[in-house]
Amino acid sequence: MSERIQFLKQTELFQSVPEDLLETIDEQLSEVRLSAGETLFDEGDVGDAVYVIRDGVILLRSEGVHLLARRRGECVGEFALIDDESRSATAAAESDARLYRWDRQRFQATLSRNAEVARGIFRMLTGKLRQEVEGRVVVALEQERWRQDLARAREIQAGMLPVDHLERPGLEIAGFCSPATEVGGDFYDYIEFGRDEVGVIIGDVTGHGFYSGLFVAMAKSCVHTQVRVARTPSEIMMSLRRALSLSIQRRMLMTCCYVAFDLERNTLRYANAGHPYPCHLRPSTGEITRLDALDPILGALDIDAIEFEERELEWHPGDLLLLYSDGVSEARDADGKMFDESGIEAAVVGCLKGSAIDARDAILDVVRRHAGGAPQDDDVTLVVVKAPGREA
Repeated sequence: MSERIQFLKQTELFQSVPEDLLETIDEQLSEVRLSAGETLFDEGDVGDAVYVIRDGVILLRSEGVHLLARRRGECVGEFALIDDESRSATAAAESDARLYRWDRQRFQATLSRNAEVARGIFRMLTGKLRQEVEGRVVVALEQERWRQDLARAREIQAGMLPVDHLERPGLEIAGFCSPATEVGGDFYDYIEFGRDEVGVIIGDVTGHGFYSGLFVAMAKSCVHTQVRVARTPSEIMMSLRRALSLSIQRRMLMTCCYVAFDLERNTLRYANAGHPYPCHLRPSTGEITRLDALDPILGALDIDAIEFEERELEWHPGDLLLLYSDGVSEARDADGKMFDESGIEAAVVGCLKGSAIDARDAILDVVRRHAGGAPQDDDVTLVVVKAPGREA
């Protein structure tokens, strides 16, 4: 008995095949050698042969995702010969490999005439099916653990948002944040300093998911730590920029706008790093002023090149300020039309009466009616600040 026949006899496919038939099959096999990284066949190819691995490891992948590895004594490529479908995965050598190729016509002829080969195929396919089921169970368990982790992360992130409504003499604030996925990259917060000062911040970290959510938590912690030392808008921005520079995701970016209200002086002072321009409506004149971006997006420039600017505006009883993320302005209807800046300004003008909560809910309703049944593909965050009048 030759060395190759001895090897074939040890494989699951041929272990029950009589020696005389095995000698016939051996004559039908041709040797194939692959270098590390070389492809044996591609997903979608016509199945022209089945391969028995003599040495090395063959990796199977589909759409770029690694599925499994086949090793010495195992087969690859038999499915496409049995069901007459195209290759369901790409096979490539992980290391230098040696295989025996059994062409389609001879394989199918032998399979149809010899029960021993059919039983070998059946055993092999049963084993692979069990592996697939076990693999699917592992994946399903992992997906469930991941789903639960994301659900907990969403709960934690929601818990980091402030109460949705703050009311004090001369100022009302109402906020809303709805992530597009389990964990979003938007956030807002407000911080009280004594009786007459309040800070409001809104930010949008690039992307969604774990890293964006992690930086949202870092940003909130950073702001609350910074205001204990210095709390001007430019100092808040610099602190956030430093925190972003420490991020493990070096390409992470964030738009941000911080507004400091001084109710004693009737002013608001702000810094805006690339965030959508908040709308400041003054009912006494009907004028809408935009809080333009004064600086680039956080993370776009080296930290040493940044000196953040500030701008001051008057803030009077009756004024309304709307801060929002691009999930609001870029909300699309079924035809793909964005809500855009004109839609935002029209919605703000319609909110002169009522509380900050009334204005927030009215604006959200307009955005939702514009989107109709279109799916939410970005985080939606907005904060409404109103000055209903100072109490005596």
